[in-house]
Amino acid sequence: MNLTISFELLPGIKLRPVEIKIEKLVYPGRSLGFHEGQVVFTDEGLPGELVRVKILSSRKNFMEATTLEIIEPSPARIKPRCSHYRSCSPYQTMIYSLETQIKSQQLEEILSGFKIPFPPARDSLPGFEFSPKIYGYRNKIKLNISWDRENPFFAYHQPGSQTVLLPVESCALVSDQANSLLFTLSYLIQNSPIRSIDQVEIRESFTQGELLVTFYSRGKKSLNEAARQWLPELALNSRLAGATGIITGRLAASPVPFYGRSQLEEKIGQIVLHYGPQCFFQVNLPMLIKVVVRLQSWLKDLKPARLLDLYAGVGTFGLLLSDYVSEVLAVESERENIFYFQENLKLNHLKKIRLAAGRVEDRLKEIASFKPDVALVDPPRKGLDPELIATLKRLPVRSIFYLSCDPATLGRDLNRFLPEFQPVEIRGFDFFPRTPHLEVLTRLERAN
Repeated sequence: MNLTISFELLPGIKLRPVEIKIEKLVYPGRSLGFHEGQVVFTDEGLPGELVRVKILSSRKNFMEATTLEIIEPSPARIKPRCSHYRSCSPYQTMIYSLETQIKSQQLEEILSGFKIPFPPARDSLPGFEFSPKIYGYRNKIKLNISWDRENPFFAYHQPGSQTVLLPVESCALVSDQANSLLFTLSYLIQNSPIRSIDQVEIRESFTQGELLVTFYSRGKKSLNEAARQWLPELALNSRLAGATGIITGRLAASPVPFYGRSQLEEKIGQIVLHYGPQCFFQVNLPMLIKVVVRLQSWLKDLKPARLLDLYAGVGTFGLLLSDYVSEVLAVESERENIFYFQENLKLNHLKKIRLAAGRVEDRLKEIASFKPDVALVDPPRKGLDPELIATLKRLPVRSIFYLSCDPATLGRDLNRFLPEFQPVEIRGFDFFPRTPHLEVLTRLERAN
């Protein structure tokens, strides 16, 4: 093919160009090839493509590079929708079927490195759940504001850099409504600048269609200025439910509401969930529902009495699974999550759920005394504490449902559950299309 695609070099960097063929993409999104028998990792290139790269550094077992040109593009290559796509990953440059195939292969490869069996990747991709939407699915976007230039702009950081910023005019991964609000905010920062505001976050309710904007500021004065200068224009958006501010640099700083509501609402079936600007809430609601349906089918088979819900957030899983158990003990440590968890219990009139506020690692005695039949864990990227795993192994737990956002820490933890617990089902869920990330749901059963 004669078509070539070129990329700008970072200014001031002197590099050595070479041509390599991309063999595969490795998690979380690096393109791998070989030069003179040595592994080369670069930031752009699909499997089978011939690319020209510049070597940035050479280490003992591999070289780091940046891609300058796609010499022979893959038939699966498409034009990315976002100009800033490299800040998220190069996954916008491929058709979705290739993306899901790559993710499934990566998951299999990572888990096999820990000697964890995973269904092999085939055309039908067993063990992998596709996202119903691959664009416009994210319910949250958080952007930096660059005030350094004459014309301020919203931006993401260049991957691997804390100083280089990529301008963001709109994002294909959020909805048209969120982009409309972002367009208004872009106009405001250029025409009515408030330089103490460093970041802006937009969150959106998938089921209610409402928006919540949060300003991150170095002081309260700038939030008052935003209320005075920006709100009259922002309030013209009929989807805007509220605006809040958060003062950065303060420990456990609470949101400062200054327009409308400081929370959003989702309704899943008969369950109503409220959450605020600092709460954890899954960014892809249709995929969350797919996970819930899978969990409900497992619980229906097991008919457990007591469910342990760890890293419970605002109560999403505990509330949505409560019909399948007689009692739930939930553990959560983040202050705003705890506040909305308690509010959600009242909203849904659920008395079978008990919340233990605090770090999971500090609640091990209470967890043990609860004697759960089934444990559901949804930890942060670092995975599970070894002491928690040891505690679960000692308890009369029959099954463990583990939702992970990092396949590597998942593989490590699954090995730590052996031999008492064996993984009987592992499924990838594509919560983050057009990026390298995914969630993995594993069902473990007690070996005896």
